[in-house]
Amino acid sequence: MTFIREFPLDLSDRLYRATEKVKIMIKMRPWSPKRKKQEDGSGRCYLMELPTELLLEITSHLTVIPEAALALTNKRMFAISGEILFSKSLRFTRDFAPLFHHYRNGHNFVTPRWSFLNLLENSRWKLCSKCLKLHPRAAFAARELRRKPENRTCNIGDLAGIVDLCPCKKLTFRDKLDLADQVRVRQITLQALKSEFGDAVGDRYCWHTCTEHYGPTELTTSLFPELDHNNQLVIRTEYQLTTESGQVGKEEFMTPRFGCAHRSVDLWVSSVHQTTICRLFDSFCSSCQRISVCSACNTTLKCPRKAPFHSEKSGKATYSFWTQRCLGGMDPVPDSAWATQRIHPAEPSIGIENCNELCPWTVREHPALSFAPSIEQEILDPGIGNQPMSQLYTSINMI
Repeated sequence: MTFIREFPLDLSDRLYRATEKVKIMIKMRPWSPKRKKQEDGSGRCYLMELPTELLLEITSHLTVIPEAALALTNKRMFAISGEILFSKSLRFTRDFAPLFHHYRNGHNFVTPRWSFLNLLENSRWKLCSKCLKLHPRAAFAARELRRKPENRTCNIGDLAGIVDLCPCKKLTFRDKLDLADQVRVRQITLQALKSEFGDAVGDRYCWHTCTEHYGPTELTTSLFPELDHNNQLVIRTEYQLTTESGQVGKEEFMTPRFGCAHRSVDLWVSSVHQTTICRLFDSFCSSCQRISVCSACNTTLKCPRKAPFHSEKSGKATYSFWTQRCLGGMDPVPDSAWATQRIHPAEPSIGIENCNELCPWTVREHPALSFAPSIEQEILDPGIGNQPMSQLYTSINMI
């Protein structure tokens, strides 16, 4: 009976693999080898004279980097193995910071992606250790071209680097300029549409959204870029974090995601939820302000509804919150606003004597009030401005 059950599964797998090979062989017909009879054999590539089914068998024994390099040799091999170039191991690490550890620059210099880019270096293209990408040779000063890839910096200078926005989106400075141009063109187009159709045209622009699972925790991230009145590129990142009820910020439910380059998003939202014990609200309480704003880069984290949404069916809690970070202006030279948002390269070693921000994996504790807040100025006024009346009554223990 066991054999009867397993045989159809094995047969279907073989049929699937055979079908895929047939598809590739059909696609390979335009590249069928044309044997040229040459006495000296010059100009011949004997590997390309093999039939497609043998090339498929050869590539099936290769690891990621050799197969990716082989795929870039010619059109025929690209048609056979081009899919390997979309492998996750050849992309940026989805989460730069290892969980509960400080990020180090060397983490990106030992990845398969960096090894593959080293293979692709030639006289025209060189690696940049800050952008972690290949640039044309003209993008480097002469002295930089003589350095090793791990020490080489492009013409952008010491402020070059990468901003980690979400598991999918990593921005170099050139990528940031392209995004700013895209947002600027969109705003000009919207102004023309509004003049024709009025306020029915929406302003919000969701540039990217993705969902990542970390064990029992699910994190949905949406990116909303815009140019503010000072022509600065501002990224509003909206999160929905779903985990077991009461477990946000707990070790086994943590995600290695950062809300900015300096704070873990899980522990940050856990700290902001502590501010519910304070009746002064952010506009009056310096401790609430310190917790909600990163002192290193001025990124803010806001929870429109500090109490999570509980699902009785799944027993999980969903936290909705957003961060807002400034990536600097549209000048062709990086500024300090951009530099403070980079996760790569990492800041130099920071000790107690020179740090202005705690460890990313630290919970910010809200100190207890040393006095009783007054009803009018410190509770009612800020509460009415920021919260619905039902939540205000709850905050002053009237219901």
